[in-house]
Amino acid sequence: MADTTETFEAFLAAARLGDFEGLLRILDPDVKLTVDGPDGVFVVLGATKVAAGARLGAAGAGGGRAVLVNGLPGFAAWHEDGTPRSVVAFTVVDGRITAITAVVAPAKLALLDLPDPA
Repeated sequence: MADTTETFEAFLAAARLGDFEGLLRILDPDVKLTVDGPDGVFVVLGATKVAAGARLGAAGAGGGRAVLVNGLPGFAAWHEDGTPRSVVAFTVVDGRITAITAVVAPAKLALLDLPDPA
């Protein structure tokens, strides 16, 4: 599963299904999740912690779709009124996700050039 797109799609599918073991197979053991939120930036390290968060996050990630984020595979989600809720980008190396960067801060999301929600 060395293809970046396949790895990204497998991550999304495993997260939506709540497949913890599937997430662990896709995530690099030293994966780094960086979240830029309204209260600042926080970092989560390690596949177990990131997989646990991905399962929870997938439950509330409706209203979104796959997008390219600075050339990286990603996911964008919007609120019902069309304002952006989150943008997430994935770095894939040798078939494993090594980094995930998420922006959920409304002020920063407003500055991004995002496609229209479809």
